[in-house]
Amino acid sequence: DARLKDNVKTIDNGLDKIMKLRGVEFDWNATSRKGQHDIGVIAQEVEEVIPEVVREKEFKVGEFTDNKQTFKTVDYEKIVGVLIEAIKEQQVQIDELKTKIGE
Repeated sequence: DARLKDNVKTIDNGLDKIMKLRGVEFDWNATSRKGQHDIGVIAQEVEEVIPEVVREKEFKVGEFTDNKQTFKTVDYEKIVGVLIEAIKEQQVQIDELKTKIGE
């Protein structure tokens, strides 16, 4: 809701940010997902490009439930705003190319 937000501005250079991200597939090696194949991104890599979407969370891992460790996680839903602006930037490029071809 706009009423809950101040200092609103459009995300700049969305396409540049998206181009710096790397989608990966991987196998989980811990937690309840251990052994499962998955797709996503690496939080440390995303943090270098879009630090606003990376959080640190404490998880219990290993054989002992008191073995808490802090890990970086990605709020994937927050990447949507960057993707929206990246697509719009890309569309401008496509439209410019269409105009050149039509000449």
